[in-house]
Amino acid sequence: MAQLSPLHGVYPVVPTPLKKDESLDLAGLEHLVDFYLREGCHGLLVLGSGGESPYFSMDEKVDILKTVAARVKKKIPVIIGCAWPGLAETEAFMKKTRDIRIDAYLVALPTYFPIHFDDVYSFYSRITGQTDKKILYYHYPQITGLYFSSTQMAKLFAIDGIAGAKESAVCLKEMKADIKSVKGRSFSFFSGTSQLLLKTLEFGGSGTMCSIPSVFPRVVLDCYSAWMSGNKKKALEKEKEIFLCIGLMNSFALPPAVQTAGFKVISRLPFHTGVGRNPRQAVFKETLRQLGHPITATVRNPLPQLADADRRGIGSLIKKISLR
Repeated sequence: MAQLSPLHGVYPVVPTPLKKDESLDLAGLEHLVDFYLREGCHGLLVLGSGGESPYFSMDEKVDILKTVAARVKKKIPVIIGCAWPGLAETEAFMKKTRDIRIDAYLVALPTYFPIHFDDVYSFYSRITGQTDKKILYYHYPQITGLYFSSTQMAKLFAIDGIAGAKESAVCLKEMKADIKSVKGRSFSFFSGTSQLLLKTLEFGGSGTMCSIPSVFPRVVLDCYSAWMSGNKKKALEKEKEIFLCIGLMNSFALPPAVQTAGFKVISRLPFHTGVGRNPRQAVFKETLRQLGHPITATVRNPLPQLADADRRGIGSLIKKISLR
């Protein structure tokens, strides 16, 4: 069995349930946390991109974190998305959440004005001194605008206090180089998409933090467990089921096989900062609703609410997954 890093496994990006008026549905959030605990998820990512984190106030985020921490009761690690555009807000958030029972911050730096690598290095060097919790670097250049070479990434990973990273750039070559740069260290490296889970583990990474296990955790957990136990054949079979879910991430307009082929081509190309896909937060919430979870598909304005075509596509996908 492969050696495990301190934080490892399958972490669903927890959706943030809302009522019809877009206010927080904390009872719905408690229900989801209980669901992920029952399914055996290795940890949770709260207030990630899939949790609509940019659209909540500081006080709302604190309420969300307190709710999750009280429900988890330290049974599994809780990682918190932290994506403020400035140092002052980041430090204030860490100070305000200092006493909440969480394990790590996943820190992104969404930019408004262009900044250079030295500025980013300085930012991360500063925030690691503001908390006794782990800091994970969130590499998501499609959103942050921060694209760095593997050499620069290695320098960020070497900052004292950076304990891991989540990689959402979807470039296998660069992911492999980034994981190689931390080889031999106690460092947790996660893929930002479950479709690259097996490649991440093959390269020596730790697991995945993604929205697919937020709706179908068992599919992703079984894939991870099979690989870690040495059953590569079963892992590859489970990976096929993960790829069946690709419409959740992109579109139901194209067959999963076509989207899968396109994804595999794109992931082998050099990374480029193209136009991102449409936000899919409402799709994941509606999938959970159709699976019987007591939440709405409502998302925070200006995120797009659910389209009728997506509602139909979700129903078809659930049938396909359920029949396997």
